[in-house]
This record gives sequence, C-alpha cells and structure tokens, in this order.
Amino acid sequence: MAKPSSNRGGVRAALARVVKGVTVAVLIPVAIGLFQGILQQLETLSSSGALYRTWVERGFLTYVWVHLLLYRPVALFRNSHRVFSILAAWLFGGQVTSVQDAGGGRGKSAKADGGERTAASSPLVAFSPYVVPLPTLLVCVLGWLLARWWERAAVDGPVSFLIGVTMAFHWIMTADDLQQQRRRWHVETYLLALGLVFILTLLIAAVCLPLVVPEFSFIHALSTGFEHTQAVYTSLVQHLFW
Repeated sequence: MAKPSSNRGGVRAALARVVKGVTVAVLIPVAIGLFQGILQQLETLSSSGALYRTWVERGFLTYVWVHLLLYRPVALFRNSHRVFSILAAWLFGGQVTSVQDAGGGRGKSAKADGGERTAASSPLVAFSPYVVPLPTLLVCVLGWLLARWWERAAVDGPVSFLIGVTMAFHWIMTADDLQQQRRRWHVETYLLALGLVFILTLLIAAVCLPLVVPEFSFIHALSTGFEHTQAVYTSLVQHLFW
C-alpha cells in the first residue's frame, strides 16, 4: 500500500521541479527587460553634469571590485538583516534571521519555538530581508533630505553613486548568502529564488528612485521594461521555431 503513495509523492515532486524550471525560464526575460527599462529611465542628465546611469554604474562597478579584491562586508549585511528583522517582526510577527527558517524546525526544537517559529517559517517573512534593498532605500531617503537643504549639483552624483554601491552590495551578498544554503535546494529552486530577489529588488528600488531622480518615472520604466521583455520573448521564439 505504501508504493502508490510514494509514487504519487515522487510525481508531485517531479512536477514541482518542472514548474519551477519553467517559471525560471519565464522570469529571465522579465528580469532582463525590467533591468533595461530602469537603466533607460536613468539616462537623463543630473545636476552634476553626468547621466544618472553613469553615476549608478560607477558605484555598482566600484563595489564589485572592492568585494572581489579587498573586502566583503559580511558583518554589515548581517546587521542590515537584523535591522529588517525588527521591522518584519513589527509588521508580521516573529523574527527573520535567514531563509533557512522558511523550512521550519525539526523535532523538539520546532515545537519549543511555538508561535515565533510559525511566524518565521512564513516564506513572505523569511524572504523579506532579501527582496527589500534596505541600504538603497535609506540612501534614497537620505538623498531626498539632502536635496532639500543643499544644491542638487552637489547631491545628485554622490547619491546616485551610493545607489549603485548599495544595489551591488545587496545583490552580491544575497547571492552569497543563498549560495551557502544551495546544498538544501534543487538547482531550479535556487535559480527561482535568485530571479525573484532580482526582480523584486529592482521594482522596490525603482519605486523609491523618484525621491532622488525627479525625472525618473516608475510607470515609464515598467512600460519600457515590458517592451524589452516582449522583444526578448519574440527573439527566443524566432530562434527556437523559425
């Protein structure tokens, strides 16, 4: 009697992996399109005399080089997670420490944790620190405050540079953190997590960009992003079937 049940479980697991793989394939063009759409909206001249996109790209590349050659700010990343843990606990209840909590506890420890473990095991709560680029949001708020007191020519460049730095910091450190848990997941689950993190952080950061880039339009960025996404899908279909 156990065989039919185990077979059904195996089929369900296989179907789940197929669905995740298809979802990853669908999300990749979306991620590319949104990224291009947001970058295109940043191709406006800042008060400092350079394009916002140029400042953001310089900041992004600067952090990448620092991360690879000099220093990996793991402690800073962990502390930012703890800060967001407090916010998530206030909003949702429970604590956020790592995406490992989303799998729930095992044995006696899971029972002992009670309601706190239940709240932490929510996928929404567990992934919140990964999908919300808190350092970038803080930089946007800081840039908005500074622009109210100082000349924009002195603010636009450094703030845009820091946006690039913080986005690179968040993406790279998140990828490293998820990679440490890679052994617990199938490859399609890992890729799906990375894809969702990339897209959601892009959207959340884009919502806040008008605070420091007045010419930036979130709606236009989405529209342009979907146009690029459609172009990617069209190109893929043409290469696959024609």
